Amino acid sequence: MKFLLLFVFLFSCSEKKSDYFPLKKIKSWTYSVEIIPEVEKKILYKKTNTSLGERKIKVEGKEKSVFPVLREDGTTFYYEISNDGIYRKGVRYLKDKKISFDKKRLVLPKPVKLDKKWSNDSKTFLILRRYPYYDYKATTNFEINYEITSVNQSIKTPYGIFNDCILVEGVGQTNFIGDSEIGSIGIKIKSQEWYSRKIGLVKMIREEATDTDLFGTTRMIQLLEKYE
Repeated sequence: MKFLLLFVFLFSCSEKKSDYFPLKKIKSWTYSVEIIPEVEKKILYKKTNTSLGERKIKVEGKEKSVFPVLREDGTTFYYEISNDGIYRKGVRYLKDKKISFDKKRLVLPKPVKLDKKWSNDSKTFLILRRYPYYDYKATTNFEINYEITSVNQSIKTPYGIFNDCILVEGVGQTNFIGDSEIGSIGIKIKSQEWYSRKIGLVKMIREEATDTDLFGTTRMIQLLEKYE
């Protein structure tokens, strides 16, 4: 009996320590975001994510627990905590009254371990070319393949230094069919995401590289500035 209690205690402590995507408490994360295009001007801005704690909603007539995260533009993402990981389950934009539920997207698996792999559907969003009267954005769907490639990274951010980070790396590629002048554009995508225990995402780098000088390569760097 004592052994069983000790095992449960150790297991629960381990679970708490491995919480790289905390959602159960009301918290906010503020990030600096730098977008560095090869052919356009650099873009700098800040973004804030606020977890709203556990909520109960009805999905297909059944009550489920979800964990909404509100973004600064009014968009709310809904997450679900399962035995095998944390999933993004739905989204509601500011103009919408209802939550849109689509294919679940795995954010982080459970348990977190080295060499763990998974895939998600994604979209390109960095490739941009500005013209005098309109902006041309190369947005297309693709599959991105993720892998946990390290579990002991040290990362420096404006908020501080984190010595307990896991690194999630993602790769993918796709083709964007433009107009008759642009034609087909090949795009290779790379991402790196660092998560710290009990804090969550502290740094992200994403790169979308095209095979044409018209759009070039664009990188995004996101760093944690404030957590409260």
